[in-house]
Parts: sequence; C-alpha cells; structure tokens
Amino acid sequence: MKIVILLLSCFIAEFSLAAPAKQPTMAVLPFQLSSVIDTTNIGDIVISRTLAEREFSNQLIQFLAKSRKFNLLTRTQIDKVLAENHLTESEWAEPGQFKIMGKLLVADYLVTGVINRFETNAVRSNIAITGETQPRLVTTFKSQFQVIQSSTGKIVLADQVLIKVKFSEVRREIPAAERKYWTQADYKDLLFTKASSEVGGAILAGIYPIKIIKVSANAVVLNRGQGAGLEVGKQCVIVTQGEALIDADTGEYLGGAEQQVGLVEVTSVANKFSNAKILSGAQGMQYGDICKLQNKPVEESRAAYPRVTPGW
Repeated sequence: MKIVILLLSCFIAEFSLAAPAKQPTMAVLPFQLSSVIDTTNIGDIVISRTLAEREFSNQLIQFLAKSRKFNLLTRTQIDKVLAENHLTESEWAEPGQFKIMGKLLVADYLVTGVINRFETNAVRSNIAITGETQPRLVTTFKSQFQVIQSSTGKIVLADQVLIKVKFSEVRREIPAAERKYWTQADYKDLLFTKASSEVGGAILAGIYPIKIIKVSANAVVLNRGQGAGLEVGKQCVIVTQGEALIDADTGEYLGGAEQQVGLVEVTSVANKFSNAKILSGAQGMQYGDICKLQNKPVEESRAAYPRVTPGW
C-alpha cells in the first residue's frame, strides 16, 4: 500500500511539474480618443475617432497575444458581452464599473486608457546646401493607460507613452525594396504598430518582464519570442532583484531592490524565445534575472586617457 501511495505521489508531482501554469485572461477595452480630438490626417487619409480607437486597440491585442503571457479576449467577444448586457463603450469607463466588467468578461485583468494626443504636423527643416526649407511630416501619439485587477478593482499598473514618428526617418527603418510600393495607408499602419508596441511593451514590463531562462558562458536565452518587442540587435540591461521592499504604511510588496549586473544583445528571435550574446557581466547573470529592453544602444564606459598630441 505504501508503495502504491509513493508511486501515486511521484506521478502527481511529475504531472504538476509538466503541466503549464494557467495563463490569466486579459481584456483590452477600446481606448477612448480625447473629446478635444476630432479627426487627424496622415497625408490624404482621414483617421476618424472610431478608426483610431479600434485600430489601436486591435493592434494592442495582437501584440499582447504574441507574448503568450495572457489569454486575450477578442474584440468580437468583448463587443458581444457589451451588447448582451446593454452597455455602451462609454458606460463601462465610468467609476466603479471595472469589477463588474471583469466579472461579465470573466477576465483577470482589464486594460483601459485614453488617447489624449494624436496629431500630424509639417515641421520645416533647412537644407544646408541649397538654403531651402522642406516640410517633413511628424505624427505625435500620446496615450495614458491602466491595468486593473478585476477581482479587486485595484490598479496594478498606470503609465503613459509618448511617441513621435518622423516619416523622413522611416526610410532608415524600412528596406527600400519594401518601401517602394508603400502607400499612405502603410504609414498609418506603421504609426499604430509603433504605438501599440510601446504601450504593450510597458504593460508586459510592468506585469511579466523579460527574464533569463538559461545562461551559458557567453550567451543567454530570454523568455520572449517573435512579435512581442524583441528584435535582433536590440540590447537589454540585465538586473537582479535583491531584498524585498515592503511599504511601511500598507504592508504592500513594492518589488525588490534592483542591481544592474550586465548587458546583452539579441542575436536571434524564435517563436517563443530569443537568444542574446553577453556584452558584459557574464559572471553575475543567473536564471530569473530581469531583462530591461533599451530603446537605444548602451555605450560601454571607457577609461579616460590623457590626450596626446605629437610634438607637444
């Protein structure tokens, strides 16, 4: 009998280790365009209020889904719940509605926000050789957002993102062979892709940051794959969390004291994970360390040498 119980215990333990953790469900509610914004134009394309709200929310859902950290409700599912309960998109944004919406949608987290700046301007720049001025289109997008835990109504993350897309710089990001056939609609899509990536990356960093899942002599493996913010050539500062920090007033866990241990650069991106080479700090990295994605390459500090000029 003892042997049977022992074997059964081993089987249960093995099964529990092999079974994947349950992913929380997340609902991205339509972001509301500020009431002071009517429409905006990108070239000849007029982006209406409805188009801006839907386009951004849909791309944000796609970005978060690629992270594989959440079960994302589709726009169709959300619209169906709203319709069945005779709710409009403005009613669920009223104070006190988030817990109710969480129960109706059977979602662990709700993402809600507002697009409070969305404009395209022609910025004139001087051409030094000819002395002429040339207009360059710059689109500015600003969004404030919150992630709310449905069961408690507590805001677990609140942040804002501001991006500027300079269409003159797109030629450095998109290969000429691809850009050759672009229309103004492609520039519109690029804007919403960049905006949703910034907001989605901030949400993931606040709830499920990128982490090291394997360390070798000169490389690491990261638990984030294709389409969720990591690209070849991107750099990450690696930090380790130290002693837990507890709020003296509320007893709430505030996170851990962070210590930077090194720097890595992404070398390949697979469907579910990415590989990165270690640029510095190989000895200090370990499983579970957090990877903070950098928008710009980090310059390594160099020793300061005295200036030497021949003959002086």
